[in-house]
Amino acid sequence: MCVFSLKGIQNIKKYVLPFYSKYVIKYSSKYKSEEFHNFCYIIDKLNDNYKKTMDKEILIELIKLVYQLNPEGKGKQRKRTLEEVLEIIN
Repeated sequence: MCVFSLKGIQNIKKYVLPFYSKYVIKYSSKYKSEEFHNFCYIIDKLNDNYKKTMDKEILIELIKLVYQLNPEGKGKQRKRTLEEVLEIIN
Protein backbone atom coordinates (compact mmCIF):
# COMPACT_ATOMS: atom_id res chain seq x y z
CA MET A 1 0.00 0.00 0.00
CA CYS A 2 1.27 3.48 -0.86
CA VAL A 3 0.31 6.63 1.00
CA PHE A 4 0.54 10.14 -0.41
CA SER A 5 0.50 12.82 2.27
CA LEU A 6 0.08 16.58 1.89
CA LYS A 7 0.17 19.38 4.41
CA GLY A 8 -1.21 22.87 3.99
CA ILE A 9 -4.00 24.56 2.14
CA GLN A 10 -1.78 25.59 -0.77
CA ASN A 11 -0.81 21.98 -1.48
CA ILE A 12 -4.43 20.84 -1.32
CA LYS A 13 -5.39 23.62 -3.73
CA LYS A 14 -2.46 22.88 -6.06
CA TYR A 15 -2.60 19.06 -6.19
CA VAL A 16 -5.83 17.62 -4.81
CA LEU A 17 -8.53 19.94 -6.15
CA PRO A 18 -7.40 19.81 -9.81
CA PHE A 19 -7.12 16.01 -9.67
CA TYR A 20 -10.59 15.62 -8.20
CA SER A 21 -12.19 18.07 -10.60
CA LYS A 22 -10.58 16.34 -13.60
CA TYR A 23 -10.94 12.65 -12.71
CA VAL A 24 -13.45 12.17 -9.91
CA ILE A 25 -16.20 14.80 -10.02
CA LYS A 26 -17.06 14.15 -13.67
CA TYR A 27 -18.27 10.69 -12.74
CA SER A 28 -19.74 11.44 -9.31
CA SER A 29 -23.29 11.91 -8.15
CA LYS A 30 -24.89 15.33 -7.78
CA TYR A 31 -24.58 15.09 -3.98
CA LYS A 32 -20.83 14.38 -4.15
CA SER A 33 -20.25 17.21 -6.62
CA GLU A 34 -22.10 19.64 -4.31
CA GLU A 35 -19.95 18.45 -1.40
CA PHE A 36 -16.84 18.98 -3.51
CA HIS A 37 -17.90 22.50 -4.46
CA ASN A 38 -18.52 23.33 -0.79
CA PHE A 39 -15.08 21.93 0.06
CA CYS A 40 -13.51 24.08 -2.69
CA TYR A 41 -15.31 27.13 -1.32
CA ILE A 42 -13.95 26.42 2.18
CA ILE A 43 -10.41 25.98 0.85
CA ASP A 44 -10.66 29.21 -1.17
CA LYS A 45 -11.87 31.19 1.85
CA LEU A 46 -9.12 29.75 4.05
CA ASN A 47 -6.54 30.51 1.37
CA ASP A 48 -7.83 34.09 0.96
CA ASN A 49 -7.50 34.72 4.69
CA TYR A 50 -4.07 33.12 4.95
CA LYS A 51 -2.03 35.02 7.59
CA LYS A 52 -4.93 37.44 8.21
CA THR A 53 -7.61 37.54 10.80
CA MET A 54 -10.93 36.15 9.65
CA ASP A 55 -14.22 37.99 10.10
CA LYS A 56 -16.57 36.41 12.60
CA GLU A 57 -19.34 36.03 10.00
CA ILE A 58 -17.05 34.24 7.53
CA LEU A 59 -15.78 31.94 10.28
CA ILE A 60 -19.33 31.02 11.30
CA GLU A 61 -20.29 30.39 7.66
CA LEU A 62 -17.26 28.12 7.14
CA ILE A 63 -17.91 26.17 10.34
CA LYS A 64 -21.52 25.55 9.30
CA LEU A 65 -20.33 24.29 5.91
CA VAL A 66 -17.74 22.01 7.54
CA TYR A 67 -20.40 20.50 9.79
CA GLN A 68 -22.60 19.89 6.72
CA LEU A 69 -19.79 18.08 4.90
CA ASN A 70 -19.44 15.43 7.58
CA PRO A 71 -22.76 14.88 9.31
CA GLU A 72 -22.89 12.84 12.49
CA GLY A 73 -22.75 9.09 12.08
CA LYS A 74 -20.13 9.05 9.33
CA GLY A 75 -16.69 8.06 10.56
CA LYS A 76 -15.31 9.80 13.61
CA GLN A 77 -17.69 11.72 15.83
CA ARG A 78 -17.06 15.39 16.54
CA LYS A 79 -16.02 16.44 20.01
CA ARG A 80 -18.47 19.37 20.09
CA THR A 81 -21.80 20.00 18.44
CA LEU A 82 -22.31 22.89 16.03
CA GLU A 83 -24.24 24.83 18.67
CA GLU A 84 -21.40 24.47 21.19
CA VAL A 85 -18.84 25.72 18.68
CA LEU A 86 -20.99 28.70 17.70
CA GLU A 87 -21.48 29.52 21.37
CA ILE A 88 -17.71 29.49 21.91
CA ILE A 89 -17.19 31.85 18.96
CA ASN A 90 -19.84 34.28 20.13
